[in-house]
Amino acid sequence: MNKIQQATLRLAQSCNGNPVSTTIVVMLFFIMFSVFEATIETVFFGHRFEHLLDPFFQLAFIGYSAYAVYWCAVLNSTKATNVEVRGAAK
Repeated sequence: MNKIQQATLRLAQSCNGNPVSTTIVVMLFFIMFSVFEATIETVFFGHRFEHLLDPFFQLAFIGYSAYAVYWCAVLNSTKATNVEVRGAAK
């Protein structure tokens, strides 16, 4: 498992497999990234400016949000499988 998969799985686990919660967390990541980006631009250039990379950053966070929802589904399916196996063992 690579670092991105592990981080996304941990995000899904911390949200208890709730896809709405993971989406909100990724949205908050995006907001903080935008604030950090604006702060860096203000510090170095004196003003914030719009550039062509903003839509690509937005698409990257949307894609990561979808990936986090996928890992929520994987986590929930393994939980369901474990419950069925435990129930069958009794």
